[in-house]
Amino acid sequence: MTRKINKNKIITVVCMILAAVLLMSGCNNNFDDPSENESSDDSVQVGGEPKKRVALTFDDGPHNVRTTDIVDELNKYGYHATFFVIGNRLDGTEYNGKEGLRYAVAAGNEIGIHGYTHETGVYYDKCSDERYEEELSKTEAAILKILPDYKVKLMRPVGGRITEERAKNCKYSVIMWDVDSSDWEYKYKKGDSDEVCREKVDAIVDNVMSSVRDGSIILMHDIYESTYDATVIILERLHKEGYEVVTVSELIGDDLKAGETYSRVQSADIGG
Repeated sequence: MTRKINKNKIITVVCMILAAVLLMSGCNNNFDDPSENESSDDSVQVGGEPKKRVALTFDDGPHNVRTTDIVDELNKYGYHATFFVIGNRLDGTEYNGKEGLRYAVAAGNEIGIHGYTHETGVYYDKCSDERYEEELSKTEAAILKILPDYKVKLMRPVGGRITEERAKNCKYSVIMWDVDSSDWEYKYKKGDSDEVCREKVDAIVDNVMSSVRDGSIILMHDIYESTYDATVIILERLHKEGYEVVTVSELIGDDLKAGETYSRVQSADIGG
């Protein structure tokens, strides 16, 4: 027996389905509307949460090989770091770091002052006012000779030592750290076996990864081969753990001021 199809009923059902689809589409459009989901937080978002941010900093360079190699590693992740340079390593006296400086800045990295000579005993809590001013001014002049339009905003005192008065009156922001890699203690020595070299790299990596947290400023030195080898691993691990590596200025953001001292950022999402 053939069953008679009610065409009107079919049309009614189809119309109801189409209406439901249109309604759902409208709801989805409203949900995805950026104006409905704007956030006042300018930090990078990952899965709805602010991404953890740290500043990786390197002292005592630039080096004509190591600095360039470290920048190449940073580039793999789209990261940037801050390099606190020694003035007499820019003019060919040591390490011939001029090209390393240019390469770092061209890749979007940041440059700060460390000192001109880094001589033993020339600490900014002990040396004369004349020597202190000379160490800073000669380093800035060396930077500007290579990069005439560069704006130098940061300074890291040698050994992290500076008087409170000098820090407060400094025309640069004074940048310290809260994570010390102690990489200078683990630099390779002639005759080190592969096993010893691996142990030294592991020690540097552990010093960083066991202490790093959101807002950290990490201290390293871009003149050692062991530091480069450790940096390769550290960057990979930071990336896997959801960190973004940025410059000091990016980490601190609008709060960065001359005459202020910073060792870490309490809330990394203030960076911009």
